[in-house]
Amino acid sequence: MVSTGFIGLRSSVVALSLCAALAALAACSSSNTTPVAPIRAGGTAVPTHAPPTASPTPTVSSSPTPSPGPSVSCTTPTTAVPPSGGTITANTGNFSETFASGAFATTANVVLNDVPQVSLPAPLLRARFEHFDRTRRPLFTQGAGNTYVVAFCTSFGGATLTGSAALAGAAGIVPSSIPAGTGLNVAIYQSSTWVDVGTATVGSGGTFASSIPTASLPGVTQAGTYLVYEPAPGTGTAEVNLGFALIADDGTGSLSSGLQFVQLEDTSGNVEPTPTTTFFPIPDAGDLDGEGLTADAQYGSVVDGSNLVYFFSGIPQHAFSLATYTVDVTSYGSDGDSIVSLPGGDQAVASGNGAQLAVISGILEGTPVVADALNNAGGTVDRDGLVISNDGKTMLSRGESGLDVWGISEGAAHAGSTGTGTTKFTFTLESTLTSIPTPFGEDGRDDMAISPADSSRAVLAGSDASGNPEIVLLTGLPGTPTVSVLRPRLPAVAHRKLRRTGREPSTHRTPLALEPSGVSELYATTITPDGTTAYVSSDAGIITVSGVNTGTLAQSGSLYAPVVSTPGGPFTFEGASSIGVLPDGKYLIEVVDSDGDVGATGSTDSTQGDGILITAPIGAGGALGAPVGQLNQVVVPFNDQIIVH
Repeated sequence: MVSTGFIGLRSSVVALSLCAALAALAACSSSNTTPVAPIRAGGTAVPTHAPPTASPTPTVSSSPTPSPGPSVSCTTPTTAVPPSGGTITANTGNFSETFASGAFATTANVVLNDVPQVSLPAPLLRARFEHFDRTRRPLFTQGAGNTYVVAFCTSFGGATLTGSAALAGAAGIVPSSIPAGTGLNVAIYQSSTWVDVGTATVGSGGTFASSIPTASLPGVTQAGTYLVYEPAPGTGTAEVNLGFALIADDGTGSLSSGLQFVQLEDTSGNVEPTPTTTFFPIPDAGDLDGEGLTADAQYGSVVDGSNLVYFFSGIPQHAFSLATYTVDVTSYGSDGDSIVSLPGGDQAVASGNGAQLAVISGILEGTPVVADALNNAGGTVDRDGLVISNDGKTMLSRGESGLDVWGISEGAAHAGSTGTGTTKFTFTLESTLTSIPTPFGEDGRDDMAISPADSSRAVLAGSDASGNPEIVLLTGLPGTPTVSVLRPRLPAVAHRKLRRTGREPSTHRTPLALEPSGVSELYATTITPDGTTAYVSSDAGIITVSGVNTGTLAQSGSLYAPVVSTPGGPFTFEGASSIGVLPDGKYLIEVVDSDGDVGATGSTDSTQGDGILITAPIGAGGALGAPVGQLNQVVVPFNDQIIVH
């Protein structure tokens, strides 16, 4: 399908249809003193209710009993849901709950009743943290501009729900002021306040559908009163699971450079044994070295080796839209290497492998420019890897000579250093670390990952001056970073993956020789959503590292190098160029070049490259199980840049 109109932008676009069920962003706020303005009913202000006196935030070990709104029954009418599952419709007929097979051990009498806004048990109160089962839940959005969509109470007749119920809103339930693709939040009323427990996405015709559950956003898991609302703009980010991978073709595809979208989970969070995929060409692009995506997956950007930055949107609306305009960052280096999207999608930071990083603004207005330039420490020109924290407050830029730690604050728009355009973000170079290992290759994330659960922690990998592999934990980010080093236990192996994938090794040092006694290289790093475990790809397999959250790194278990079947015969999965963990924490995703075992055929769908993608289940203690999903003929980036969302 071809369409025009880049959501949120004033320029024409090329759009291609996606076959996926996606979700969007949950939002949060850090203030605990400012009273909250009331939510709006379809854009209309409602009377303000004075919030109660603030009390200390509790830490509880079990979920408190929720309370339904006044004059709303949560006992009748009931609908029987058998153990095989089913869908029930609310008493108003405009939204529903769907229960998967096995959700109830025996037939449950389920109630689903609409709660009008005037019957809500509380207005949007002050934001609070709630901790259940050691899982940090995001803050409920506060501030003016929250928009009521629907509220409901549900009960199960005393039965226990296993998993969560999927929500769906019928046509017209979402106010017309909220466009398709917008992210909604789902909150439960607990302990006299609202707590975000899930997200949903607005579809066409004013419909909505809930997202895939995650550990921190489990969805509707218990009886209670729930609210579906559009969060106030600019209230932060929270982790959501859309169940997909986005892989930039670094020139390995059989047709043209572009992005390959791979759906890894279905709408209930179940793994796809054979993931579905769609390829999105980016005409004239080449050597795509970096890709960025906002936390709600609404807006993204990619940078190529010709120093052109491309912009796209539409993933939550099931339609990839490529903007017709680009930004040239040639003034900031000779080779576009990496990019990160800043919160909101209107700005991004790109590395051109020069002495400065380029801060781009005006993306959503359709007039992107480089509004600010960040000077690399000491004028170095090797900061070709970038990562940014989920909360948008910490950024790391890495190269051969070290790593720069940046603190980020968001405020009013102001003029940047280039004299062109404005920026809402202020970057502070907090420190430069030089006593860290050297990354094996260039571009993308440069073997770095910031903890999704704690932006003060990050893990990076590389080799010391003697070529010995090292894994480093950084704590105290961004202001007071502390370095801890782990030297993993690895066998001496030949560097067959360097030969196999034609990686882009560092231009600042000579790659290690191909010899049986060579020291293993480390290629890519990722951290689980709960911030406890890191995975590091090596040419001998995946290394599992525990203690990210405690500050004491330790290698756990043996190397993970499963053997998978391919058209060319058995293939040992080693040397993955890029890896990532889905936000539900259930699966590790790896991609690797197959060295011709699954050669591309030239199809426009899933046979774009010579790579293999596997989905590995994560068990107790971070242990990896036999692959439960596999897709052959995927494109393969030369560096660590795959996005899983």
